[in-house]
Amino acid sequence: MRKLSILLFSCLSWMIFTGTAAIADEIQASMSAPAPEAGISATVEEPHYLDVEDAFIPSLEQNERDISITFRIAEDYYLYLEKFKITPVNCEITDISFPEGIYHEDEYMGPSHVFYKEVTVNLKVQSTAPFPKINVQYQGCTEGMCYPPVVKKIAIDRLTENADSDADSPAGTSGTGKDVKDSAETDGDVDRIPGADFTSLVDVNNDSSSIYRLVGGNILFGLFAFFCFGVLLSLTPCMFPMYPIWSSIILGRKQKSMKTTAVYTVVYIFGMAIAYMLAGFGIAYAGAQFQMFMQQPAVLIAMSVIFLILAVSMFGLFEMTLPTAWINKLQQINDRQQGGTVTGVFLMGVISAIIASPCTTAPLAGALMFIMKDGNILRGGAYLFIMGLGMGVPLAIIAVLGQKFLPKSGMWMKNIKVICGFIMLTIPLYLLRAYLTPSIITAISILMSGSILCYITLLVLKNRRTLFAMTTMIITAVIAVASLFITTDAKNSDIFEPVENLTQLEDLIKDNRIVIVDIRADWCASCRKYEETTFADKNVVAYMSPFKNVYVDITDPDAETGEIVSRYKKEITGAPTILIFRDHRLISSVNGYLPADAFIKKISRALEK
Repeated sequence: MRKLSILLFSCLSWMIFTGTAAIADEIQASMSAPAPEAGISATVEEPHYLDVEDAFIPSLEQNERDISITFRIAEDYYLYLEKFKITPVNCEITDISFPEGIYHEDEYMGPSHVFYKEVTVNLKVQSTAPFPKINVQYQGCTEGMCYPPVVKKIAIDRLTENADSDADSPAGTSGTGKDVKDSAETDGDVDRIPGADFTSLVDVNNDSSSIYRLVGGNILFGLFAFFCFGVLLSLTPCMFPMYPIWSSIILGRKQKSMKTTAVYTVVYIFGMAIAYMLAGFGIAYAGAQFQMFMQQPAVLIAMSVIFLILAVSMFGLFEMTLPTAWINKLQQINDRQQGGTVTGVFLMGVISAIIASPCTTAPLAGALMFIMKDGNILRGGAYLFIMGLGMGVPLAIIAVLGQKFLPKSGMWMKNIKVICGFIMLTIPLYLLRAYLTPSIITAISILMSGSILCYITLLVLKNRRTLFAMTTMIITAVIAVASLFITTDAKNSDIFEPVENLTQLEDLIKDNRIVIVDIRADWCASCRKYEETTFADKNVVAYMSPFKNVYVDITDPDAETGEIVSRYKKEITGAPTILIFRDHRLISSVNGYLPADAFIKKISRALEK
């Protein structure tokens, strides 16, 4: 019982750490903001951001059916792979291909892939009608600022009547290179910031952006986590009792030396791990191809529901497994393999990895979905290979040290399964973190931590301390609900009032001498940082109290909010943006985040002009 308590306490500590990671990030962001001390404002300047046309410059090259669209990307700027959208007009295109991109993750966008310096999109034209065009939608960011999606309408040349057999026709366009802006200007409406169309405006958390660019998504931690995950899977009730049986099958009927036993065991484990690795390659490849689809809110919600169902299955309410006919067929193939030979042992390892037991189906499916969302092929294969090695740890112990060194089967194995279920409950919170407010994340994290604490209390103390467990659960629920209201009240104390449409904003500008407009979005990291630091600073609140302060939420812009963005298109290059009006006209704007003292100084300078 003492060992069980230590194990469960370690798992609880890990869960609390991961479950509240989002809260820690928010606190760190708040603490990292410079305090409004004298002298700091003199060194803090408003960052300069390029216009979107200068940050991302596209060009076109067409060789009959083959088209290449290349984007030159400014230094320290990047484009999202998942935000590209290619739409043909009066033509038919196929074989659209992108480079894999660099793995990138931030708190609100989640796992994604980005391009630095340059990216080329290749495609083929199958047929054309009069006036063919290709609409290319893309979105890019830099530290502290993200641009709204931009649509380029690119005119292309019509195909010759017989492009396949007459590539030298005078009507051909072999090797023709075009500047996209010039070619599109003949069609009018070259660049536009959509109103109702730009539903994916994103701001990148610059701290996490730098970290993930440096470490590439922390692959070492990922490998360690998947190895531990494999060990946990090996300790589930359906897997653990099978290891002594598998050990006898692997070695065959004849007695083997210690060296031969070790070799056969390693071969079996590697066969199992390689099978998982191939599955990881395939799933990650699918994730790289369908990353844009996987980033949609509806898909994330569906994935979260699936993870919830998988987690519930880990609590024993129902079981998930492959069809019985499939398992029986694979088992027959496995039984025909000859134990005691290297080839037979390797094949048994591969087949054993395919036969998923009821205990491993749910967590293994969860791991595959995680890898599919990641989309990195090499990392996906490495993760599942390491997981397979972790699942082979008990088998290695049996082969080298004997069964007496393994703990006996018992209730503790079901407890391991339940703990895996608790771990899986954190995945929906991770997937939907971009759409949850800090108050909801805080409440869910506290409820999950309290639930684990109650489970451990009942497990260790059994029925002797039921009253204590119930009291702990009630206190946890009260704290979670209280945190929800406390953080909501803090957000409601915002010094800005909402504006819904352009007419309302224009009326406020006419009726007030000074109007400050905050352009924000729920998933904008710098916007939240503004709310939690600069706009919460008592000096800023006091300074701005005489003004009319309003905000425009463009999280999910409709036609009305789109009119505001279109009206001030030159100033609103992304989120966050502050518009400063005096005497019924726009006099200045602020792009990106500024700490409290620099913000006051910027507003003061604008109003003194």
